[in-house]
Amino acid sequence: MNTATASYYLMTRALRESARQPGVEVQNLFIPIFFLFVTVGAIGGISGPAFGVSNYEGFQLPVAILQGAAGAAGMGGFGMVMDIERGYFDKLMLTPAPRLALVLGRLAADGVRVTALSTIILIVGLVMGSGMESGPLGGVVFVLIAGLFGLAYSGIGLSIALRTGSVQAAQAGFLIFFPLLFLSPAFAPKEVFSPWLEFLATINPVTYVLEGLRSLVLEGWEWDQLAYALLSIAGLGALTLSMTLAALRSRTA
Repeated sequence: MNTATASYYLMTRALRESARQPGVEVQNLFIPIFFLFVTVGAIGGISGPAFGVSNYEGFQLPVAILQGAAGAAGMGGFGMVMDIERGYFDKLMLTPAPRLALVLGRLAADGVRVTALSTIILIVGLVMGSGMESGPLGGVVFVLIAGLFGLAYSGIGLSIALRTGSVQAAQAGFLIFFPLLFLSPAFAPKEVFSPWLEFLATINPVTYVLEGLRSLVLEGWEWDQLAYALLSIAGLGALTLSMTLAALRSRTA
């Protein structure tokens, strides 16, 4: 069995696991949508005079998308821990499936789940009045970029799960996202930040993903912003995949 085929079967298995736990997916939807409504309701009225953002619904929509992406992607680690605790991971090690497929299947499943959740959050944002300056095709690209970010980010939780085999430790995959989010221009443009915070936002990869998504909503096709977003995702993905493969080698050594 080759890597692609084995990864596909393991991806569909992981997706079936998610389908059997709809409550988890509802949680991953509820939290970002709740914060979207609350943040827009609290700050939307003053965002124009305070920092020059008239469409605060559109400004906040990518934040909700990335929150949902990180939450959904963090669940890949939980699934891996369950496989380890139940002994299923050891059984997989005895099959002809390539070891690389054990992680690629989980990562691909998280990417698919994030894409589906992002589509729902996008629809909610459009109903709220966020708009999409890049048009329907921009909406498709918006969701695909979110899915790629989810795929790249899920490697954090997956690597922790493989290293520790602990549900509690795997939660760190989601918790790490909050400092990254708050050290980005999530709630106001970077230009109004204090110098130290602006510097941290500038070196934060989440900033460029956020600004790339935001450009599709508020400005249209800004190719440089989209390129920075994709480069940031590629860099994050290379880092997290390396972490995951190192953790896999450690567990199977």
